[in-house]
Formats: sequence, C-alpha cells, structure tokens
Amino acid sequence: MLTRLEIGGFKTFDSFAIDVPPFLGVIGPNASGKSNLFDAIQFLRRLTEFNLTVALRDARGELDDLFRRRGDGSTVQSMYVNIEVLLNPRVRDSWGTEVELTQTRMRYELTLVHRTDDEGNVRLFVEQERAEPIRKSHDRWIKRFNPSAEFIEAYVRDGRRTSPFLETVTEGRRRSFKTRQDGVAGRARPAEAAEATVLSSMNSAEFKHLYALREEILSWRFLQLDPMSLRLPGEKFGEERLEPTGGNLARVLHRIQVETASEDRPLGSLSDISSDMGSLIEGVRSVSVVENDQTKKWEILLRSIDEGTYSSSVASDGTLRVLALLAALYDPTYRGLICFEEPENGVHPLRLRTLVAYLRELVADLHDVQPDPAVGLAQMLVNSHSPVVLSAVADDEAVVLDSATLVERTESGPVRSRVSRVRRVYRKEQMDLPLEEIRDLVDRSEIERFTAAALLDERATADDGILN
Repeated sequence: MLTRLEIGGFKTFDSFAIDVPPFLGVIGPNASGKSNLFDAIQFLRRLTEFNLTVALRDARGELDDLFRRRGDGSTVQSMYVNIEVLLNPRVRDSWGTEVELTQTRMRYELTLVHRTDDEGNVRLFVEQERAEPIRKSHDRWIKRFNPSAEFIEAYVRDGRRTSPFLETVTEGRRRSFKTRQDGVAGRARPAEAAEATVLSSMNSAEFKHLYALREEILSWRFLQLDPMSLRLPGEKFGEERLEPTGGNLARVLHRIQVETASEDRPLGSLSDISSDMGSLIEGVRSVSVVENDQTKKWEILLRSIDEGTYSSSVASDGTLRVLALLAALYDPTYRGLICFEEPENGVHPLRLRTLVAYLRELVADLHDVQPDPAVGLAQMLVNSHSPVVLSAVADDEAVVLDSATLVERTESGPVRSRVSRVRRVYRKEQMDLPLEEIRDLVDRSEIERFTAAALLDERATADDGILN
C-alpha cells in the first residue's frame, strides 16, 4: 500500500508531498496537476518494470516534457519521485519461493537526470536510488492515520534494521549502487551512466525486501475505462488482470466467479458484485457471465426489473464503468493500488455519492479488528472535478490541487513558474465562518477557489468542504 508520495522536478511539481490513506480523492480544476500526479505514479511503475528507454516510450510527453519547465522556457535538470509503502508481510516469487519479511514499512527514493551525450543526444540517467526501512518509532504514517493495534500487528513488521537495503555510494570519483539484504551477500553496480533502476532487476526473492518492494509497485493499476472496450466480449484465455481500458472485463468477471466460488456460493464474489450493482444502478438485479457458443468468448449479461436480461453491449456507459470498478476491487488475485480518473463520468450526480461510499467500503480498513494479511490490501486513488466527490469523503481522505507561483533565482535573475500545490480539506463544522468571511478568504486566495465556490453554491449542505 502506498502511504506517502513526494515529487519534484516532474512536470508541474516542485517539493510536492502527500500522505496517502487507503482511499484518497484528489480534487481540483483543469490544469491543476491531477493527471500529472497519476503520470508520476505510472512513470515510477514503468521504471520499476523496464529500463529508462522503454519506460519513456509510453510516457505522456517527450523527454523534455517530463521535466518541470520554468517560466523562461528552460527545464530543470533533475526530477525525483519518492514513496513510502506498506508491504505485504509474505511474498512469493515466480519460482514459487515464499518468504516472510522482517520489515514491511519502507521508503524508496529515485532521482533521474537528463544529460547530453557525446553525440548531442539528450538522454535520461539514474542519479540516485535508495531503499531504507522505516522504523515504527519514527513512522509518521502510523501517527497520522492511527491504524488499530490489530492492523499493526497483522501488517507492520519492524525488524529493527537501520541500514538501507539499497543506496547510492560515492567513493572517490566513482559512484555505485549497493544492495544489502538479510543473510545474502550484497552487490555493487556502477552508477555513472545507469539507464535502468536497480529495483527493475529484482526479479526473485533472493533480495526479498527489494523484491517485495518491486512487486508492490508493479501491482499498481491505472484505469482509464473506455465504454467501447468495456462492451467487448472476453477472450477465454486473455489477460487475467483488468486492462486499463476495461477491454477484458468479461474475462475478469468470469475468473473472479471461478476463484471465489464455493459449494454454498456457486457464483462467489460475482453475487456480491451483483448486489452492489443493484444498489448503485437503479433497476439492475444481477450480473452473469456466459460463454457464447459460436464465438467461444465470454459475454456479460445484466438482468433488470423492467427490461429482463440484456447484453452489456447495450448497457449504459455509467453502468459498465461501475461494473468495472467493482470487478477491480473484488478481484482476489490482484490487490493493491488502483488509480482511477474521474469517477463522475457517466454516473448521475445523485448516484455518485453512493458510488464513492461503496468504493471506500471496499478498500483496506486501517481500523479492522480482524485483518487478514493473506487477502492483501486494496487501495484507491481517484482524481475528480466534482464537489460531490469531495463532499462524500472524510476530511483526511481528500486533498485539493491548484496552481501557485514559484519564484526561482537563476543566473539571469528571478524566474516565475507555475507549479501544482496540495492543500488539505477542513469541514464547515471545523471552520464555521460567516458567508462574508468565506468570500473574503476567497478574494485573498487563502482558501482554494474551486472548493470554496462549491461551498458558496451549496451552503445548505452540511457535508461540503473548504480548505485552510
């Protein structure tokens, strides 16, 4: 589970940091940095799986576009993406080796630079990479979100290690990446012109903590659901994990049914998905997956109160988006972080609040008194324009992004740049100000305009939020 994210030098971010609970809504207007935030997370995931050249291939923008651009048109020379995570206490590699971790709280830091090579080409290199344990006594995530004693006992392992698992070391004029692990001889790798992260090479449990860290990052999923793709039938032996567009939804639903079925519940978790769909989409009674005898592909059927049984090919966009979200969260095989853009698309505003409440119930519960580490932790990060999403979550489950002016000193003088900033949410009961004072704060830009506007428009709604 991702618990903290720090970004600098990437697109619109400079010294940006947020603590991440199991469910987090990132709210803000256009061009505030919401999509860039997801881009940074996805870029880190790709750097964990591929070398830098391949990771850049599917990035949103060219190499120069990934580095923060100043107001005078120049770009910064380096970027960093740092994370803090909670790892599953037990991990199994592709060869079936299963190991227990002695440390489940970890911090990972990655710094990239771009330099011009001898041929005049601009290239990307790893400048610094570090992975270190987070000791329970210094864990600000535990102090802020206060998980239950039962949750801590089930998931948090503190092996009292103080030395890093991976670090960048300078010895004279040489730099190297050094890996250290419990009971395994360490390794040193040259760091002068590294074009891949050390973490991307950790493909076995030999270095178990670094392998677990890599597996955690690789479990992150990004959903940009496409209605046309959601309507496609599922290949019988297609991709098992839900694709970003949702194109294999039928295949995933069938697998969930098979993996969770029992003698008492032949439909397994598919029956829970049907129940939730009935609560979220008016008229829907059940969801089933059948094999088309002619095409030999999986097809989704929905049964409604008034229309009988009908194919997903004629279902509404909103219905299919909700179904895909539920499939991702109920999937027992692929747990972890889900990044989802704009849950309000295709969903009626009156249903959106209920949908957000359902999504919150399906993610990890830090106050669970009977947690089961074998199940894995589900987590969701959504970005949205909608004040309804803001009003549907607790104040520690939402942040608001907007833009601010950064003044930097350069050799040619001060340069102004626009950067994304984050602000926490406070409720009206915490800041019950007269309407005139709220307007004054907006005029002085002391609370974020987007959210304050929602407050002024919906003053009678007790759940609306404003920012400090």
